[in-house]
Amino acid sequence: MRKIDAFAHILPRAYFERLERQLEHTMAPSQLAYYREGIFSFDPVLTDLDARWRAIEPYGDEYAQILVLAVPPLEEVGPPAVAAELARLANDEMADLVRRYPDRFTGFAAALPMSDVEAAARELDRALTALGALGAQMYTNVLGVPLDDPRFEPLFSRLEEAGRAVWLHPTRSAAWADYPAERRSDYGLWWSIGWPYETAAALARLVYSGHMERHPRQLVIAHHGGGMVPHFSARLAMGPGYRQVKDTLPRPPLDYFQRFYVDTALFGAPHAVRCVLDFFGPQHVLFGTDMPLGPSNAVEATIADLDAAGLSNEDRAAVYAGNAMRLLRLPAS
Repeated sequence: MRKIDAFAHILPRAYFERLERQLEHTMAPSQLAYYREGIFSFDPVLTDLDARWRAIEPYGDEYAQILVLAVPPLEEVGPPAVAAELARLANDEMADLVRRYPDRFTGFAAALPMSDVEAAARELDRALTALGALGAQMYTNVLGVPLDDPRFEPLFSRLEEAGRAVWLHPTRSAAWADYPAERRSDYGLWWSIGWPYETAAALARLVYSGHMERHPRQLVIAHHGGGMVPHFSARLAMGPGYRQVKDTLPRPPLDYFQRFYVDTALFGAPHAVRCVLDFFGPQHVLFGTDMPLGPSNAVEATIADLDAAGLSNEDRAAVYAGNAMRLLRLPAS
């Protein structure tokens, strides 16, 4: 069965080298160490094409990837001009990889310098029209600003008009303390729990703010199964959020939440994958593994989760490839 990995991360070589030089000048030593040791050195597949070929070889010719730039978010790397330079470099390289290896890479999501919306709009237009990007990646906040802020409206509108997707990736660091009495997050909770929260919070803001009502054709693919959304959907349907918007939104909040699309990058948690499939429905779930930033067997574990979910062959085929082909207008062969 054909499989399109809709959330496969990469740091293209020239971009990666430029990024490292930049981070040496702008990041605190502790944060730089996190990226160098926890991300850049996590798996050679992230930066080495030969390592990637070896890693995906067991899955045969029916497995292909959509390339999505790995963290850090560009707006966290340096000033807007630097972020714009890095976005252009990354997008050029990802587009080149798609052109050179179409059987392995079916497309890419553009990187955007979100700290400068005008520059981001120019780069988005270039990526869509000149490079053939399938959409763009956005992070769940932009230097602490929520995505439903009006300044980002032109970017969402451009993607909606083009019929292209937003790849939504969480961002949060240890600097976001878990408790007001502390200065930093401890035990890595900013990542293990904070990122699923970030994803759910960003999606909830797009719903409650009326963004999804104003943009009925907005395509959003949320990483890691939509974070906490499917698991806490009953809470999102009631309580303070619901009471705040019940007189302004023409539909129940869950109607909007179920318009989002999500991936299956849940790191070998079959019960969580079943919850995601149950809430969003098989037609709104795309096969995505987070490769190579999840477990070492991310692709294998995700396939096992899906194959154990009790889906019909038709629904399995939709999740593995059909939904991506339909939403992203990918060629049949």
